[in-house]
Amino acid sequence: MNSAIHIALLLIVVLTGSSAAATVPTSISILQNQPYIIHDCGSQTDRVRLALDLGKEPLSAAINAASQSPNSHGFHAFFKSDASTGPVVDMLKKVQTMKAIRGLKPNRFILSQPEFVCVDGNTQSRYPRLPRDPYQTCRLIGVFGLWIRGFKYIFLCPKIFTLPISPRARHCPRVIDNQFERKGYLLADYQKYILIHEMIHFYLGRSSLGWESKPLELYKLNECVNFDAKNSLRNPMNYQYYIAMVEQGCNEAPNPSAPPFPLGPQALTVDENDLGHSGPIDVS
Repeated sequence: MNSAIHIALLLIVVLTGSSAAATVPTSISILQNQPYIIHDCGSQTDRVRLALDLGKEPLSAAINAASQSPNSHGFHAFFKSDASTGPVVDMLKKVQTMKAIRGLKPNRFILSQPEFVCVDGNTQSRYPRLPRDPYQTCRLIGVFGLWIRGFKYIFLCPKIFTLPISPRARHCPRVIDNQFERKGYLLADYQKYILIHEMIHFYLGRSSLGWESKPLELYKLNECVNFDAKNSLRNPMNYQYYIAMVEQGCNEAPNPSAPPFPLGPQALTVDENDLGHSGPIDVS
């Protein structure tokens, strides 16, 4: 099993690929002019729509919180300093609006928004040029969804539908000795947050951390705090936790510049030259 799985019970997987999927999926559902394109989900289609709709409010709340008071809700723990405010807000706005971008398979030359595919045993036959079978990846422990790098598709594993769409109570983690006391799954394991996580992979493109990146994508709360500023912006779980902290009204968080975190002053700031986007092309 991939070493990333041993690091944490994975929420999300990022795979790499080099060839296009030549297929026209069997079903498309669009809700009230929202840019939701949902394939192969059958009776779960409305549930995917609902999770996407319910994700809009926490995205708006996180955008407002990051813009107006970036010293709250653990922003500095997850993104290290106010200097990260611009990139974080920009990313969350892309997800909120499902901004169209170019450079994604199966047709790199047209505008693409995320398209959501429910995975079953026949998914690879419907998308025969994918580099790996999403169904086999979905069988790994803790994998609820995956984005295959370079494609416009976000694949939803069957087990994502065993999770609640939204939290029904606050699950704010306590901080003890300047560390979160929990791994974070109770805070963040909800369908709407996972869909947001996957869309962050989509918009980060090749910049995104994943299974084969250096460093690897990480998932536990304290692992996310331990990232320097640059890699915090590349790790989708950092955004997922921050959005969950904002929506659930959580404010207690570690100080990333104090022990046991070994981050020095340079690791807490972002150089604009480090933020160059190496993924698909944004279209305003």
